Amino acid sequence: MNNTASNDITGDGIKTKASSQAYRDGYDKAFSKPMDAAAIKSKYECIGSANSSAFKRPLGHWVRFNMNSRGTYELWCNHETRQYYNNYCD
Repeated sequence: MNNTASNDITGDGIKTKASSQAYRDGYDKAFSKPMDAAAIKSKYECIGSANSSAFKRPLGHWVRFNMNSRGTYELWCNHETRQYYNNYCD
């Protein structure tokens, strides 16, 4: 008795390849629960405030992860470099 799945038309066996690292990374990115502000603040490095004249935002993919109800305070993070910064707006 053959327990291997096969294509009904061609008769070829159906085989699944092992998952690649790119697949696992993409799966985690698509289906994992997003981190909340407290988790990011505790696990990521704060690189300062964007309102400082000395602040220069590094290159990379930055996403806003928190904003107050008036829109005058924002927190931005970069998940690749595990860094975040704040921005005050008037």
